[in-house]
Amino acid sequence: MMRRTLLRLLPVLAPGLAHAQDHPTVWLRVRNNSQEVFEHVWQGLPRTRSDVDLGPLRPGQTSRWHAVPATLAHYRKTRIQLAQRQLTDVTDTSFPQGRATLEPGRYTFAYTLEGDALRLTVIPEAETTAPDRSHQKQ
Repeated sequence: MMRRTLLRLLPVLAPGLAHAQDHPTVWLRVRNNSQEVFEHVWQGLPRTRSDVDLGPLRPGQTSRWHAVPATLAHYRKTRIQLAQRQLTDVTDTSFPQGRATLEPGRYTFAYTLEGDALRLTVIPEAETTAPDRSHQKQ
């Protein structure tokens, strides 16, 4: 039964696997640098199937790594559910050295709260080890 299901999904998955190998990748994680619990965190753009559900993050906690294609549409939007409201950060200008996009590599998106707004700090991370590819989105 499971084998049959996998065989049916193979034509659907195969183009996505080739796509991930052909294009530069950005590895991201989200850190809660606020004093408030992030009840749920999502990152990416659902229309492009690059949205990632990162779950809850307590103050000081950092999410797992996930990979997206290195084009802005795949990582510019982050939604954070708080106790009484949901905030959305859409960024085009917070990248290192004032760049419009991120270079392929690894980054931590650290969020703090200022009043009713999210404040993003993008932290470039060293490429020390190969990330776990099980969370990669195409």
